[in-house]
Amino acid sequence: MRISAMLLSALAMGGCITGSAHASELAPIEGLSIKVANVVGSTYYTIEKDGYQVVATLASSEEATPVRFIATLRSGQNVIVSVPRALGQSAMEVEIKRIEDRVFVSDDTQLNNLVH
Repeated sequence: MRISAMLLSALAMGGCITGSAHASELAPIEGLSIKVANVVGSTYYTIEKDGYQVVATLASSEEATPVRFIATLRSGQNVIVSVPRALGQSAMEVEIKRIEDRVFVSDDTQLNNLVH
């Protein structure tokens, strides 16, 4: 399955872009690796009749059971994937936002394109 391959690639991948507040644009069906704290995975979207269906698949390790999050976005909508941290610390987040016919992924951790 394509998602499993993308997730495994993300888990094995090194050399992600680092720094603060990155934003990457997604193209339909192209994957983007995401890392939030010790949780890694991938996200992509497809164009459906009701909107853009965004899929994020995440796991904390290769042995962990992955979790998949699916949302359908219309223009101007967004979803946030959040990983909580210790009491008193803000959560680490990845925001997926649709602006007209474009989808952007932004976070304060690491991103890396899976497919160019």
